[in-house]
Amino acid sequence: MVLANPDSWDRYVASQWLTLSDWLLAHQDDPDTPALRDFLRQSRRSHLEYGRQHLGWGIFVLRPKPRAKNT
Repeated sequence: MVLANPDSWDRYVASQWLTLSDWLLAHQDDPDTPALRDFLRQSRRSHLEYGRQHLGWGIFVLRPKPRAKNT
């Protein structure tokens, strides 16, 4: 198992914010822009006020047990 530290968790969410910010800049006339702008604002606030302190992520790597070799 690999666990994220706060810095890697910040990089993970910040990359999502950057992608969404780029989309908002490129699609200013899209009817969904106001809702997505609000979502981005709430996402940042939620992460900084709560999520960063209490949430994180981990990766489990699972694989089948090796079969015994026939001799």
